[in-house]
Amino acid sequence: MNIPCCGSRDTSSPKGTVWKTVPHRLLFGRSSTPCWGTGGVAFLNPEINYNEKSYVCMYKITLEQFNDILFQENRLVLEDGKDGNTVYPDSPLIGSSEIKFISTNRAVHLEPIKDSWYSNVLYLGNEDEVPILTMTCPASDIERYKSGELRLAPPSETYAATLIKGLVEGKQMDADGAASYINAAAARAL
Repeated sequence: MNIPCCGSRDTSSPKGTVWKTVPHRLLFGRSSTPCWGTGGVAFLNPEINYNEKSYVCMYKITLEQFNDILFQENRLVLEDGKDGNTVYPDSPLIGSSEIKFISTNRAVHLEPIKDSWYSNVLYLGNEDEVPILTMTCPASDIERYKSGELRLAPPSETYAATLIKGLVEGKQMDADGAASYINAAAARAL
């Protein structure tokens, strides 16, 4: 990782971690990030496709922690040059009313960050009566990937190695299987 992420203001560990497969296509898009350098980053196609299977590691975190990660992934967290403190936006993007909307409609494209890479919050069901949320690109970006307007790109070696390590440590597959899974997702056209 080129630039470390600041994480959430609430540094409490997740209350639990569970792996699951979801019927969404894993893809890698864009061409570089400040954190990972040159290469694509992971997205889930927001459209359900029961012929696809993506592995997701779910962390049971607070809504405040989710919002902080959402801010960070969409570059809304700033470093204050005066004292080096991290500055977060004042209000959350996702609250209880948005969760009700998302669970009914399967996703919400967040207007305040509509042009950001991870501006679509996707509902993946419930686990122990807790909604499973993730962030991904909007459906309009999927169309732009299909047309070639946006570029699909394999992940950097460092990013791919981090994903592979997670799959192996999470006991989802061995290293060869995890590498094949990531490489296949990166190589397939939409």
